[in-house]
Amino acid sequence: MTSAPPEKTTRATPYDTVIVLSGLVAIGIGAVYWLMRLGFTNPVSPVIKPVALGLFIFSFPATVNLISFQKRQWWSFPPFLWLSALVISAALGRIQPIIGLNAFPLLALIGAASFAIVFVRWIPRASIWRTLALIVGSLAFSVWASGVVWGRIYKNPLFFENFVLDGKAHHDSLVLAAIGNMLRTYHAASTGIDGLNYVPYHWGTPWLFAQWSNLIGSEVLDFYQLGFPVMMIPLFFAGTLGFSVALRSFRERSMDFDLRDDFRLWLVFLAAAIGLIPISGLDAMAVWTSNILISESYTVAIPCALLFLATVIAFYKNLRRGSLGEIVFALGFLPLGVVALGYLKISLMILAFAAGIYTLVRLRLYRNNLFVASAVLTTILVFFAYTRVSLPAHREGLAPLDFLWNFVRPAWWPFFIVVHLFWSWLYAFFRLRSEGIGTLADVKEAAAEGRILDVEIVILIALLGLGPGLVTHIDGGSAFYFSDVQRWLALGFILARIPDFFSSLIGEAVPRPSTRRTARRSFLDKIDAISARSVALGFLLIPIIGSIGSNALVWPLTMARANAETRYALYPAPQRAKIPTGLHGLPYLHDENILATGLQISRNFVVGHALRNIAATPAALRRHTALFIPQDQSPYWQSLTRPGACTFAAFVAPAMGDIAMIDGMPAYGCTLSHYYGLGSFAPRSRQQVAADLEPPNICRRANDAGFDRVLVLTFPNARADLRPIECRAR
Repeated sequence: MTSAPPEKTTRATPYDTVIVLSGLVAIGIGAVYWLMRLGFTNPVSPVIKPVALGLFIFSFPATVNLISFQKRQWWSFPPFLWLSALVISAALGRIQPIIGLNAFPLLALIGAASFAIVFVRWIPRASIWRTLALIVGSLAFSVWASGVVWGRIYKNPLFFENFVLDGKAHHDSLVLAAIGNMLRTYHAASTGIDGLNYVPYHWGTPWLFAQWSNLIGSEVLDFYQLGFPVMMIPLFFAGTLGFSVALRSFRERSMDFDLRDDFRLWLVFLAAAIGLIPISGLDAMAVWTSNILISESYTVAIPCALLFLATVIAFYKNLRRGSLGEIVFALGFLPLGVVALGYLKISLMILAFAAGIYTLVRLRLYRNNLFVASAVLTTILVFFAYTRVSLPAHREGLAPLDFLWNFVRPAWWPFFIVVHLFWSWLYAFFRLRSEGIGTLADVKEAAAEGRILDVEIVILIALLGLGPGLVTHIDGGSAFYFSDVQRWLALGFILARIPDFFSSLIGEAVPRPSTRRTARRSFLDKIDAISARSVALGFLLIPIIGSIGSNALVWPLTMARANAETRYALYPAPQRAKIPTGLHGLPYLHDENILATGLQISRNFVVGHALRNIAATPAALRRHTALFIPQDQSPYWQSLTRPGACTFAAFVAPAMGDIAMIDGMPAYGCTLSHYYGLGSFAPRSRQQVAADLEPPNICRRANDAGFDRVLVLTFPNARADLRPIECRAR
């Protein structure tokens, strides 16, 4: 086995470009958030804090290398250090309420200082124009990413204001924030709508966000709107780029390359992220460019999976039989890493487990008792984890071609597997061509020799990922989170070989003797030297670049329009009449007094602020307190107005009040969703009656759920009334 070369800390490395890109995108997203809230309560500190925490995570590998330098091993490898930064920061957030000491100021200082050092040493490594191009490009990319995450109704810089205005807030954020709050306050994986019943859900991301909320002093619901985009979206793309850097460093046995040197790498990167054909065409093939960033669990799980894989490869490249590191890796890091992916996103755990077993067989690692033990342990843990993170409601039996029937028009079915898995097919084609493989016999021979294991893994993940959506029903198109994994895996492999990739596409030009006797080549000479294949590729790139550009504008414009619509609705009718609608009216909709007045007279103002006041009470008090809202309190139970409102209103209080409810299931007669953990609670069997509102009965329910105090929230005469009931613990 060959080991990866050690990195010098005295000069920039390719990882520095990844760190700089991540930091700039985080800063850009934070700036967009702040701009989108102009005119509303908008202090700058809540924006700076997640940016600073993100800088700590992004720069952590550089921080470690500044402190110490040693021969590269898997535990000191940048991908592993990025994963370590996630764990360390979350652990510090978890112990913060226990020890009463917040490590955030130190983390922020370390992150800002490390990022500044990396940035300074990174700048002179390449030409000025390439450096400026990446800086400007990173900030522009942050605008696109902001549009994606905030251009849909799932998350919004004005999420709370939208709830207060008209109740058109998406239930996904409410459910996930409710889980995060229950984990943060009560240390229970529950939605908290009627006690603290365990909800079998992949709650790893809500747990992470709850701990980071402790560090930066944020509400979990607010973290979903701001902290998640600022910290995790940059890491999503950093994971792909970091994975590609790791692969390239292994192959070339050198870190002497700079990601700024080849603009083609960034073209491919943008094509995969933003889309190389118009969004309408991508949607027709269920290649959704927004879903990658609106699902926080997927956004967190993908980079963790790629960094985990890079660490596995680093371990294999530096394998020393019988060492303590090998034992720790095989019996600790490997099984726990696969299971951790399950708590982040079930699809990633299943695919990672399948890829691991396949690799065990292909590399004949079953001859090593240690890896057999690792496989057995991993299998047991994966089975246990699956029962803990998979909702029974999602196991809906066979439904052949369900994903196609629901999300792809039949006329497009013949093209689906080609377009949906495009990046995997592209990588397989390139690699087989680079190996000189032209027949099936060649493929068989190369596979037997172990020369194309990377291709085998990519195709395995592509086909296995496609399977769930074609054989069973997964609600809301979530089968996409199985089938899309291959895009980022294949992209990482492609970016690791980008010079060879384009050389393979263009081919080598055959030099011809020149009849010109000029000592200096003229412009026409340079034109004549361009190969016909390069010209053809250039023509093909024109529509691709055009599509990337137009796609990049779709979501930011959608975000800005939605922001303008919210502001417009808060203005009184006489003043709205003087303001243009849509984007043209946005510059006129920033009056703080008018917006504040509009919120105060909105339908859910009293409900929203009553719950926010509850969330502001000490966590130690809330930890043994439950909230009770009688069913006749329509201001709360009718606060949501989107489809399915009666089902999802139950999640509003746990999400916004950071408190568990008792007797908080949706009203009797409400058609309940099969999902969102509602099956973990007993549905109502009758209407609520007067006896249910008596303090002894309220206390009985509270005691049964483990609480000795209840807050009864009602809304008489358009105001909030909060009445505490002290319940003697049984």
